[in-house]
Amino acid sequence: MEYITAFRKPEQTQYGMSCIDNVCKPLVINQFWLYDSLPDTSRMKEALAELLDGYPTLAGRISDNGIVCNNTGILWEEADFRKFRIKDIQRQKIPEKRFHAVFDNKAALAGKFPLMSVKISRLEDGAVLNVKCSHFCADGNAFYTMMENWASLARTGVLVRMPDYDEYAVRNALAASDVYRSLVSSDMQTVCSMLESEGMFRIGFTAIFRMALQKLLGLDRRLSAPLFVPEREIACIRDRVLRSSGRKVGRNAVLCSMAVDYLRDRMGWRGKTVSMVHTVDNRGRKAGIGADYMGNASFTVTPVSFSADLPIERMALLIDEDLKDVLSHDREERYFALYCAMIEKKLPYLPFDLDSAWSLHPTTLIVNNCLKFNVYGTDFGTGGPVFAWPLDFGDPVRFWPSPPGEDGVYVYFTGRFA
Repeated sequence: MEYITAFRKPEQTQYGMSCIDNVCKPLVINQFWLYDSLPDTSRMKEALAELLDGYPTLAGRISDNGIVCNNTGILWEEADFRKFRIKDIQRQKIPEKRFHAVFDNKAALAGKFPLMSVKISRLEDGAVLNVKCSHFCADGNAFYTMMENWASLARTGVLVRMPDYDEYAVRNALAASDVYRSLVSSDMQTVCSMLESEGMFRIGFTAIFRMALQKLLGLDRRLSAPLFVPEREIACIRDRVLRSSGRKVGRNAVLCSMAVDYLRDRMGWRGKTVSMVHTVDNRGRKAGIGADYMGNASFTVTPVSFSADLPIERMALLIDEDLKDVLSHDREERYFALYCAMIEKKLPYLPFDLDSAWSLHPTTLIVNNCLKFNVYGTDFGTGGPVFAWPLDFGDPVRFWPSPPGEDGVYVYFTGRFA
């Protein structure tokens, strides 16, 4: 093992994190890629050192609610498993422990361990790459952009996109909100009443107990085999909706309706109403948070509820219309302020019913659409990955890019949905 530090050795600085960063602080992004060629690790390390010039938080250490950008470095490890071939590596589950990069999250939270670690495992005919990164530093958008930048530096010597480090972006956006200012200056009872009037759900003991029990039993880590949805099938449903209603619907709405149709009988949803929770990226949507913002800018929004008995086309139209309403400018501005005030005051509320999501027969599900991420954009100069495992977060439904050459989408189910 060794530490990789920034090439130009920047001066030490303190970077303040936002309330959205802080709610993600305990989490770790854990991504694996499989390659059918052996990587040039010398080139990768050189490019990583150059990358860290533009990503100072990754080479720093946590200090209270911020990061000391002291260029202490990230952890790098290489290992040989020459008795393994690509065909020996299972793709239906996250790779076994021998291929995992070392990451001590408890020590990282205490400022005593790197915020990112990398492990290259060489096989007889390829390699497994594992990158672990503290969610405190980045959300999915920022993480995969960083990986794409690293690969581009190794391959061409040029960054694809320049990261935007603005520690005041979220704070400035909130400072302009009358709703936020009113909430943070109000007493707890007033804020709780307002949150409940806006449809927020209080987190109860039953939900916490169910969640803890399922995590203890490992049920939340169950992962299904991917359900492959061809692009032509998605296009066909979009076309049927257009012909029947005269309205266009997005790809996400079609995939959501197909997921519910797939789960309807498996989950016993006939005759029931389901609530679907989406994660929304505020980059480019919220004034002051740019497209290349480096940090956390995504969170769940209020759910879309509908009958599970509806035809796919009707579900897709309803989901698309409701999401557009939830994400309309005025509603989104108000919700952003509510969500951030709720976090800052450490109030036990969520925009969805956690008890319904973790019950024995859940009817609330979180959907994480990862299709906008360039997951397969990690060619370091010796060829791109042939497979990328889904993140091991417990989102019940995840839309994931299919491997190169497969024209479609992988849909994964986890926990009780698997």
